[in-house]
Amino acid sequence: MKAHVKTSLALGLALTSNIFLLGPSVLVGAQSISLDDIPSVNSSVVTNYVKARSEYIASEKEIRQDHAFRQKLSPVAIQANDIVAKIRQYEIDNVWRQPAPLGEEDSEMFAGMMFPKARATILETDLWKVVSRMPKGSLLHAHLSAMQPFDVMLQAVYDTEGMVISTSEALTTDIARDNAAITMRHVNTTVEAASVFLHEEGYVAETEIPFKQAAEAHPGGKDAFFAYLKSRLVLAPEESIRHDLGVDAIWRTFESLFGVSGNFLGYEPLLRTYYRNLLSGLVDDNISWVEIRHGWSPGLVPEGQEEDSPDLDFFWRVTVEEIARFQATEKGKDFWGVRFIWADLRGLNRTLIANNMINALEMKLAFPELISGYDLVQQEDLGAPLIELAPELIFFQEQASALNVTMPFFFHAGETLGDGNATDNNLFDALLFDSRRIGHGFSLHKHPQLLKDAIANHVMVEVCPISSEVLRLATDILHHPITAMINHGVATAISNDDASMMGQDAPGLSFDFYQVIQASDNLGLAGLGALAENSVTWSNFEDQGHLEWVKDIEAGVSGNGIKAMRLQQWHEQWESFCQWVVDEFGEQYS
Repeated sequence: MKAHVKTSLALGLALTSNIFLLGPSVLVGAQSISLDDIPSVNSSVVTNYVKARSEYIASEKEIRQDHAFRQKLSPVAIQANDIVAKIRQYEIDNVWRQPAPLGEEDSEMFAGMMFPKARATILETDLWKVVSRMPKGSLLHAHLSAMQPFDVMLQAVYDTEGMVISTSEALTTDIARDNAAITMRHVNTTVEAASVFLHEEGYVAETEIPFKQAAEAHPGGKDAFFAYLKSRLVLAPEESIRHDLGVDAIWRTFESLFGVSGNFLGYEPLLRTYYRNLLSGLVDDNISWVEIRHGWSPGLVPEGQEEDSPDLDFFWRVTVEEIARFQATEKGKDFWGVRFIWADLRGLNRTLIANNMINALEMKLAFPELISGYDLVQQEDLGAPLIELAPELIFFQEQASALNVTMPFFFHAGETLGDGNATDNNLFDALLFDSRRIGHGFSLHKHPQLLKDAIANHVMVEVCPISSEVLRLATDILHHPITAMINHGVATAISNDDASMMGQDAPGLSFDFYQVIQASDNLGLAGLGALAENSVTWSNFEDQGHLEWVKDIEAGVSGNGIKAMRLQQWHEQWESFCQWVVDEFGEQYS
């Protein structure tokens, strides 16, 4: 240390020491200042400040979207909310706030950490028990081929006679294993036993091998074969946390998964198995209603056949049958039902999109209760922005009106890190086209006017927290804009987007609800309740014109239609749940 630095430091220490040696009074200029002049915490000046501060905070909370819900909490719900706040804080301090040992820095833990790293610990917490038990209302944003966990479907393929598998190249290198196209289908003729298998050098591309035989011949056997196929169906944890590689990179991997998962929807017995397990899993997670994105008139092979049915209605008839079958069971008797939002790929050329719009209207006429609206999907940053498709979207609205059918828009919009780019500007088009809900809306909080318009026009945002994290929009839930939207007064609800591909290995909403409650000290159980209530309020239970739709949203539980009835049913579930929280945890967390 240089000499003058040492001298200055010594002088500063001496002066500091002298202040305390001089006693409680210090002469500063012409003013004598005494530490005895510090007001006590009970003095009027301090208590007035604290009161003003509390009123300031409370006044801001009146803007929050969940404010009205909180004002109507029953005594038991207030008690449950307080208990859950204590559970959450206890676990933040004793489960999550774990400093990593020296040399093991990657094991650092904190509440709200990246979902792939947090999942195992989440399952061990009391907060998980609470969230998984909670009545969640409606799941409003999910894509059919990525909803059902894949272990069940792989086992179903294994057990189904006549299922074969082929790949576009031999699986002899890491690149081939990661990128080869995989096809599973049913054949009604006997396929000879293979002598060369998928993983061997002599395998000829597209050669079909009995699925069961391929599984058993795979190095490591059936379990290893299933693990390999799951690696082509689920985003690996290390993929989601590589934010240095950007959004486009993970979307390339993500979109490749759908080519494999689509195999489970192409054969009638597998599709029926898919629905039965999916609907059962949703009820297990206390979900009462679901709206699913799917479309483009998918082909379906009838049981025992190997060619798609020429009847394009066949897929949807099977869907209707399975929903009705489930609702006729003891487990499904209180399940409200399913509707589909027709979803076209925004990466298709405009002529194909227009033709698919006609298909969507035809299916609406054939299945008016099942088909409920229209959307465009795929990576929003690389697909056609809504402004480019404005002529086709106007055409769709005009044709729907001419056919006297109701097909409102439920657009994906603003699923981007951009600000002012084409994807971000989709939010303007979504509002101008009267989209009743916005899928993701990740960049909405950047737009003060759009926030006001979304609130004024009763537009809700379908927030998919884990999806946004896994697809590298947010590093973790603490960086997600959902809290900003709630604080600004925008209606939001929680969805899971593509749960089976995001590493959740469950069809429900509990993991997303858990992450959201960790995102904010302001939210709590009451905030989760408001989000669940929103999901019911903005559910598209029946075809309605715009004015009827808004009227029912504004009336809420006080209305006299289907929506009000469902809200009343959800509130009964909510009160019962809150009582369970009090009974289960009240004494432990008193």
